[in-house]
Amino acid sequence: MISRHFNSILSDVPKYHRFLKIKEIEEVLETFKKHSVVEEKIIGKTAENKPLKMFTLGSGQKTALIIGVPHSDEPLGSLVTTYFITWMLNHPEVNFFGWRWLIIPILEQRGMRLNEGWFSNHGSLIQTAKSYFREPTENQYEWTFPFEYKNYKWLHPRPESKAVKEVLKNEKPDLLCNLHHCGFYNTYFYFSKKLPKAYSELRKLSNILGMPLSTSNPDVPFGKVLSPGFYQMYGLKDYVDYYKKYEPEKLLTMKRGASSDEWYQDKIGGFSFNCEVPILKSLIKIDNNLTDFNILDLLKQRKQKRNNIIQYCIKFLTEIEPFFSFSDPLILNSVLKHVANAKIALEFSDLTIQSSENRKATNFEFYENDLMVDVEDLLLIGQLWRIADSIRHNQTKLVAKKFVSRLDKKLITLNKKIIQRGGFVPLSLQKLIRMQLGSILIIADVLSTNS
Repeated sequence: MISRHFNSILSDVPKYHRFLKIKEIEEVLETFKKHSVVEEKIIGKTAENKPLKMFTLGSGQKTALIIGVPHSDEPLGSLVTTYFITWMLNHPEVNFFGWRWLIIPILEQRGMRLNEGWFSNHGSLIQTAKSYFREPTENQYEWTFPFEYKNYKWLHPRPESKAVKEVLKNEKPDLLCNLHHCGFYNTYFYFSKKLPKAYSELRKLSNILGMPLSTSNPDVPFGKVLSPGFYQMYGLKDYVDYYKKYEPEKLLTMKRGASSDEWYQDKIGGFSFNCEVPILKSLIKIDNNLTDFNILDLLKQRKQKRNNIIQYCIKFLTEIEPFFSFSDPLILNSVLKHVANAKIALEFSDLTIQSSENRKATNFEFYENDLMVDVEDLLLIGQLWRIADSIRHNQTKLVAKKFVSRLDKKLITLNKKIIQRGGFVPLSLQKLIRMQLGSILIIADVLSTNS
């Protein structure tokens, strides 16, 4: 059933030139009400106490839960999910591909709204930085599920985490997919377990779309490779075990719960995966070939860069502290936590340096520890800019304008450096939607044939 209509649904993906804002997505969701085959359900509340909607379609024996916008700065899933629903409603002959679909188009609504300033120009790093928002780890949906393991316990779920947990508990879906971005890296997959039958089809899809799979795991030091471009899904238990063995000091400062996938695997036990796609692509090499740079030197330079930017942020925040009451409290509190977390991470960076080998760095390691540090710094400075800009809007003194002007100059200088070195270009949203939606359908097809 799925393979027969696979090419049709992917070829029909519109040429989106920008991300849609929440209001526009909600207008699309309203059109679903005229279809009796769609059930709209309020499954809980968001962090800002707004209704969280889920749409149910189909009556197949297997059930999938697909979640859009699992992080504030990852709006692609809102396009993937609304297009997927719309296409299935317009093509009743596919019978929902033989599955029952539970679809949440926008999970982190508050954060997505705060990112809308860059939606019409996602290729601009400086525009993204000035409109960027991502919740600190301890406030994210993905890392606030209940967790208890060894001597660590977390019982502070975000409202969206509570809602999804109840859906997982009540529905026990066979498939869970959160639609994530990987920002500036090549496409890669996280699987909860090996699924060899899917690898070749997913590689074929990535080749057709010109989206090469990553040969390096950009997320965690304990990542396990299932096959090139495919990695074992990890969770907080893996962090605890790794830190206990190699970096026990980090257990004292860790503030997070389980991920949705980890909780799902522990309590339900179906199949879960993430198809992580980039929004921007760098023209420089990101592979495992060796460079002329020493990895220890790179790590030391990274530490120095991070120290410089953290000190800059602390100094700037101290300077504008008398004006905090004029700023946006949500953005301010988020930035304060990000800076505090970055400072803690910096204090542990010596452990990484000490445990590293004295060898040449790969192209990927150079990219991650040099250019990507500049990108991270740009996004952090951009969040400072947002605080200063909110002060400027609420306070008329000339000093507020000077805060913004000073950060503008720093952003322009750093952005120019990144563009010259990184050669970033935006990827087609149509291509990204095809990659994520195609992955869902390929994996659903494999799971159906395996049963």
